[in-house]
Amino acid sequence: MIRQYSLSFALGISLLATNFLSSQSIPTQEIAEEWNFYGKGSINFQNRMLYMEETPGSKGVMVVSPQSYEGDIILRYELMPMSAASVCVAIICASDPGEAESLTLPENYDGSMGHWINSLDNYFFAFHNMAHDRKPFGMRFPTKSALGEHDDNVMRNGEFHSIEVGRKGKKLWLSVNGKRLFQGVDASPLQLGHIAFRIRGIPQQPASCLIRNVTIEQP
Repeated sequence: MIRQYSLSFALGISLLATNFLSSQSIPTQEIAEEWNFYGKGSINFQNRMLYMEETPGSKGVMVVSPQSYEGDIILRYELMPMSAASVCVAIICASDPGEAESLTLPENYDGSMGHWINSLDNYFFAFHNMAHDRKPFGMRFPTKSALGEHDDNVMRNGEFHSIEVGRKGKKLWLSVNGKRLFQGVDASPLQLGHIAFRIRGIPQQPASCLIRNVTIEQP
């Protein structure tokens, strides 16, 4: 009996360790210094937060992980849009077409969405997008397959919001402040790829945001 208890205890500790290792905190300073930034604007680390902004004439700015993640993935972070025009996007499972770990962007890439929409595999989640006359939605590119849409914009600028996007098996979802806004199904889901944060404003008002407490969980 003692031996069985010890084995069960050891197994429990092993499972706890596995779960712990599957969740990775990404320091915002690491994102600012080591991830790839694209577009006309800037990215900075300040007060344990990541600040990202466009400058006039921008077509969008984004920061992309150097690492590709394989398998189920849940991306969580806190985001503050800094203006009403700051449309915010989270991208997961982004790669060159097929089962590739690489993600290739054109030379002198300007931050525009055309290449992501037409040439790269990715799951694209957009929110706080009233300035683009849209509501929160998810798409798979380049197939342009809809993953879901919420009936209302639930985020306000100037406040931090908890964001969660994920893929587990064939299910994909977007949650804001702990509420599941929508969930979709992809019959042939993407299995690996990079993650990215993107913002885009309007010609009259460039976008900016703060990001903190980034974690990546692989169940």
